[in-house]
Amino acid sequence: MRRLLLALACVVLVAGPAAAQQKVQAVSSAKMALIRRILELTHAGDMTISAMEVAIPAQRAANPQIPAEFWTEFSARARRDIAQLLERLIPIYDANFSEAQLQQLVQFYESPLGRHLVSVQPAVTMQSIQAGQQWGAEIGAEVARDLQKRGIQARPQ
Repeated sequence: MRRLLLALACVVLVAGPAAAQQKVQAVSSAKMALIRRILELTHAGDMTISAMEVAIPAQRAANPQIPAEFWTEFSARARRDIAQLLERLIPIYDANFSEAQLQQLVQFYESPLGRHLVSVQPAVTMQSIQAGQQWGAEIGAEVARDLQKRGIQARPQ
């Protein structure tokens, strides 16, 4: 069960539910509207679902004891309930941005450059992940070669 909970934590970012709900109610309606607009303009829900769905195959491979039906149902429920996560983001934005800053973010994301950023962000993110993976693999290979020169076996036989 502990491994299952760890796997789920790796798949989805989860804020404290009760605290988040209480804080959402304390946010002014004007500020809440700005935050919701930013989440809409940045496609935060779609981006979260996409990131989760990219992560699930690795979680499935790392947790073969979890049945395939779990992952299918998990994905379906996450897509269905993404609005709950977005509501949990409101107090996070509230705590980190003033209303004036949120207005500036809305202006930016409504600008041609902001819309362009949102449109290319998924590709930039995937390419960045691939670059990071390649970089990590190269460093790993270098470390393994250096250790091997010193007589230390870095890879299990």
